[in-house]
Order: sequence, then C-alpha cells, then structure tokens
Amino acid sequence: MLRCICLLISLWGGISWLAAQSRLTGCVTDKKGTPLEGCSVWFLQADTLAGGCVTDKKGRFELKGLPGGDYVCRVSMLGFKKSERTFSLSGDVKLPLFVLEEDSTQLDEVTVTGDKRDIVMSNAGSTTYFLSEHARQSRTSYEALAEVPKLIVNPIERSISLNNGESPLILIDGVKRPQYLEVLNPEWIESVEIVEVPSARYLGDESVTCILNIHLNRKKVTPYVNGNAYAQHSVTSKFGVIGASVETGNAKSSLYLNLQTFYFADDVSDNYTESVSGDIKRTDTFKHIYNSNSYFAGLGGDHTFSDKSYLAFSARYVAHPSDVENNGQGYVEYLSDGRRSDLVENAQTDGTYHLASADLYYRQTFAPQHTLEIAGNYSYSASTSMGKRNEVNDFFLNNHLIDTDNSRNFGKLDVDYTKVFGGKYTLLAGSNTSYSSTRIDDRVDELPVFIYDRWQEYLYVGFDNNRSDFKFKYTFSLGMDMMFTKADGVKNHYIDVLPAVALTYNFSQVHALTLSYKRLRFSPSLSMLNPRNMSTDSLYIQQGNPFLRPSYQDRVRLSYRLNYKKLYLEPYVNYTYSSKLISAIGSVTDNIYTNTYKNFLEAHILTAGLSANYNLPFGNLSVGTSFAKRFQDGMVFTGGGGWNSYLSGYFYYKQFSLSLNAGYLTASFDRNSKSEGIPWSNAALSWNLPKGWQLGVIAESFICPKMESKSWVVQDGYRSFSSSRMTDRSPRFLVRLAYSFKNKVEQKQRVKKRFFEQDNALEGIQVQ
Repeated sequence: MLRCICLLISLWGGISWLAAQSRLTGCVTDKKGTPLEGCSVWFLQADTLAGGCVTDKKGRFELKGLPGGDYVCRVSMLGFKKSERTFSLSGDVKLPLFVLEEDSTQLDEVTVTGDKRDIVMSNAGSTTYFLSEHARQSRTSYEALAEVPKLIVNPIERSISLNNGESPLILIDGVKRPQYLEVLNPEWIESVEIVEVPSARYLGDESVTCILNIHLNRKKVTPYVNGNAYAQHSVTSKFGVIGASVETGNAKSSLYLNLQTFYFADDVSDNYTESVSGDIKRTDTFKHIYNSNSYFAGLGGDHTFSDKSYLAFSARYVAHPSDVENNGQGYVEYLSDGRRSDLVENAQTDGTYHLASADLYYRQTFAPQHTLEIAGNYSYSASTSMGKRNEVNDFFLNNHLIDTDNSRNFGKLDVDYTKVFGGKYTLLAGSNTSYSSTRIDDRVDELPVFIYDRWQEYLYVGFDNNRSDFKFKYTFSLGMDMMFTKADGVKNHYIDVLPAVALTYNFSQVHALTLSYKRLRFSPSLSMLNPRNMSTDSLYIQQGNPFLRPSYQDRVRLSYRLNYKKLYLEPYVNYTYSSKLISAIGSVTDNIYTNTYKNFLEAHILTAGLSANYNLPFGNLSVGTSFAKRFQDGMVFTGGGGWNSYLSGYFYYKQFSLSLNAGYLTASFDRNSKSEGIPWSNAALSWNLPKGWQLGVIAESFICPKMESKSWVVQDGYRSFSSSRMTDRSPRFLVRLAYSFKNKVEQKQRVKKRFFEQDNALEGIQVQ
C-alpha cells in the first residue's frame, strides 16, 4: 500500500509542470444585467480546445490550471448570440463582462471548435465526461455512450457496465427511468457522470454500488416524436432480439413506450463434473441444453404543473419462461474398495418468472433551493420452478422431483429533502420505508410454506460542496438501516450504520486526487434463507439457514486522475475488508453431503490497477488492468490473486462505425473455492444508411472460443470440479437491422429524481 501511495505522489510531482496554477474568472449577463446560469465557456488555443466550464447561478465562471499563452474565450448559450474575446494569459486574469444578445432564430446549440471529450471534471466521488459531436449524432444512446471512458457497452445484450465489472444504477438527470435508453435521443446528452461513491441516499438499496447519471441538455420543447426499432438474429445459433421504442411529448408532458423480446433456442454447452462425497466418487459428462424467452413492456411519462410542481410515473411488465435439459453419462465409484458402475443421468428444470411494477414520483419546491420529493413503488412478482432428475447405476437409483410456487409483494415509500446554501453547499436528508412478503411453496413435499417477511426503515443525512468552484471538494453522508425480518418463524432485527465519504482535490483541470470510503451491507438471498432442500442431486443436499444475518464490506479507494489533451489516465488502489461473510459449510452423512450457510468469516482484498483512454480523431481507445489479492485464514487454494484486464474501442469513418470490447479475468478465489474464467469479447460493425436505417454485423466470444471455464470446491468431506464450454455461442455472429427517427427539437428544462430498482428477487429462485 505504501509503495503504491508513493508512486501516485511521484506521478503527480513529475507531471505537475503540465498545468501552471493560473486563475481565470469572468461573468456573463444578458442586456438587462440578469446573470445567465448554465452558459458554456470554452477556451481555445490555435483552434484546439484547451479547457471549459459553465457559469453558476450568479453568471460567474472560473477556470484554473491553463498554461500561459494566447487564447480565445468563447461564451455561448441557447437563445443567445455567442460572444468571443481574445486575451493573453500570464498569471491570474479577470476577463471583462460578457453581455449576450438574444437570438430568436437560433435553433441548434452552438458547436464549439475542438473536442469536448478532452474535458473531464472531478467532484467528490464522481467524474463527469463530455461527448463528442459525432457521438451525439449517433443513432442510439448505446452507440453514443460507447466512447465514454470506464464504460463497457454490450451491443448484444444492450447493457452497460463499468470496466471493473460492476453494473451501475442508470439515472437520467437523477431519475431512474426503466429502459429509457432505448428511446433517448443522443443529441440531448450533454454529459455523463460516473459516481463511484454514491452518497448514503442510495445505500439503502443494496444493489447500488455505483451510479451512471446521464445529464441532458436543458432546452425548451416543441411537440416531438422520437423512436426506434431493431432486430438482431444469430446466423450461427438460434438466438435473436427484437425491440421497439417511441416517445412523444411537448413543453408540459411526455410519454414513452418500450417493447422488447428475445429468445434462446437449443443453446448447447459441453460440461464435465467430478465430485467426491464421503466414500463415493462420481463423474458426469453431459450436454447442457438451454431454452429461454423474455418479454418486456414498459410505459412511462411525466407532467410539469408549474416551476414548483412536477409529477412522473413508470409501469412495466416482465415475463421470462425458460427450461434446461442435461443428458449425460459417467461412472460411480466407491473409493474404499474400488467398486465401479456406469452412470446414466437425465435432469430437467423448467421455470417461469413474472413481474408487474409501478412507480410514482412527485416533487414540490416550497422556496428557492428548498425541495421535497416523495416517491412510491409497488411490485408483485411470481415464479415457478420445477426440477426433476433421474440417475441410474448398479448401486442406487435416484428419481427426485421438486416443484415450487413462489410469490412476492413489495412496497416502498421515499421522502427526501434537499436544501442548497449559497449556491455551493448541499444538505440532504430523507427516509426510505419498505415492506416485502415472500412465499415459497414446494408443492411436492408436505412441509409448511416458507414465509419471509421483511420491514426496513432507512434514514440518512448528507452534506457536500460539489456545487462550489473550490479546488477541494468533499461529500459526507451517513445512513442508519433498521431491519426487521421473520424467516420461517425465525425473527431477526438489527441496526446498521452506513457511512460514505469522498474527498477530491483538483490540482487543476489536468489532474486530481481522490480518497474515498464507503460501507456496504449485503443481506442473504432467499435461497440462502430457505431451509428446504432445493437440490435434486442424489449425493448433494442444498439447504438455507433462516438465522443468517447480513455481511459487510468496508471499501477504501485512492485514485489519481490525469487528463492531459487526448490522454486520460487513472491509477488506483482499493482495499476491501469483508466481515461476517456468508460462507458455505456442510457435513457428510451416509455419503450424502449437506450444504448450508453461516456468518463466520472475514477477508481482506487488496487491488491495484490502471485504466487509460486516448481520444483519436476517429474514435477512442480504452485499456485497463488490475490485480486483486485475497487474504483470508484457512484458504484451501494457494495464490489467492488474479488479473482482470480489458480493452474497449469505438472507431468511425464516414457512415461506418466499429465498437470493440474484450476482457479476461484469470482467476477468482473464495475460502473454499476457485474459478478460472474465459476471455469475453464482442464487436459490432455498423453501416448508417439513408433515412434512418442501419445495417450491422455483431460478433461475440470470438477470442479463444474453445477455452473452458473451470471451478473447484473443497469442503470437509466433499470436493468437486466442473468445466463448461459453450458450443453454440463460441463464437456467435449476428446480423442487425435497425430504424430510428427523431425530431431535432429542444428538450424542456425539468428537475427529476430516480425511481427504484426492478424487483427481481424471485428470479434467482431455481431448483439445482
């Protein structure tokens, strides 16, 4: 750790000459002397964009760190004529007042000569990136976001993740709008904020470890209709995706609709398993055949009653049927005397999942910079899971059937208050109240229904100065989580304190240093709590433990950001302390292993890594690598460390574009297990045709397609090894046809708030 910190300090010292600590200030008003907030202020040197900022509520702007020389300062704002002024920089400079004249004929935002991608802004716990004009002219928002550093965009699944593998909560101007990226016009994207240290406001939801907040242009709106439709189908396997989205709106209201479906048919992988339970060794070589369909329908919208009153809503329905079939053969052997018999096995699992959910949000402004927000959510989800397994050998026969019927009701109410002091400091406080009730019934056995009820009251408070223009920025927040649960008659209640702190020092616009800390807690899943056997294996019983409590992670991160011209560089060090880990334990009786869970372990994980991005004239290229080392008492496998590397690129030429993503995690470890992954890869080549049409070719898993993923488990009296290789998806090629239409209109100015995560707790309940 000390060596890494010294390296970061040395790097900063070696490159600090790149940015002299000059200070540029100025002010922008209209002809009446009214300060203009949100003006774009750009500084150009020899037609190259050297820096930029925006004006605050008083029309003031400030920029530090530009090297000496001759510059052009260009100020622009929609509805006004741009203004330029030349000056020489040699120390602190206060520019004369900029007075903008109205321009009623201006329809499009002023385009700045230069590359906005070169501008990166750091706040406490977050980093903001700007899109190029080429990205904003993309056909879809996924194409536009592909050029953002630290984002991995999957063109097949139409999903977005961070380069460390985490899936962010996606917000649009602070609002969670399910599937809105499908219909979002890329021209409206102003900037993209990646929040790696969410405040305690978001830590009540355990799935939120990072946030992707997409800021849109604040514009007036004329009536508009935007939409797109697409279809992509594999030419090497039975897989396809079809979707359509449309949005309509005006200055007061908006409404959008999304429809999507995908299918897998006879998706085949070759598998091998080997296990030892007590005195019995069993091997099995089998084909895994997977079939799946998914259907999604979403409806959302909002209405602005006045500048002080705003309402938004969202509703969605998801259906997901699937089935799996395994057909294999191997042998069973008694290790004590060497007796062996051939084994024939057939296993089948069928499942369905349904979700209906609705969200309602209301915002009221009582006074300038005083805001009260109220949001509610209700969802109902239901699933069925049926598994049967037949094993035939000379020693024993196994015919096991499990058939579960599951349902869950969930409701949540959020009340949030925000106050801004002096345009620089923000105080926020609020509460999240939720209740859920889950029922899991195995219709085959005669045991009572497993019932899990949970009531949660979460309170938080936070304070930050991220709205200021100070070099040193900070955010402090604290959440108190009160949980009351009843699992299969076992009552639990506990109180957790969840702090989050981020400190950022901007030496200049070129480089910054960030130190952060956050505490996360992870509640046990339903399958970990359910004490009923959910395994059809003749030698393996899987049971949950209703006495389980949450596990915790304390994460500390030190990172340095260098953004010099076209280059973005970020070395970092992470330390994670995991406590009260939910770990697998078990015992063997009559050669049958019973696996359950218990809170009793702790672990230390140290990660060091480097990510880099370079903006090319025809796209951008990102690379990164990290090494994680796990320290834990009693680890079965030696080493405990693994490399995680990735490469991502987006390139374009005229009407053609290419996105490329690839990565590889060498190994990951737990106390009793080890996994080796395979390289993942995807690429999409697109050709933009006239009148909104687009033709594309997509490739997936084309790097080392014959490699197998492998995993090992060693417990007291039990050990196993498994390997798997996808045959239909390695590699896979798809053809894509898409159509998009969008009006070149201006978007209305609105203040929004996130909705809630999709309720998918039941989707993971499956028979093994």
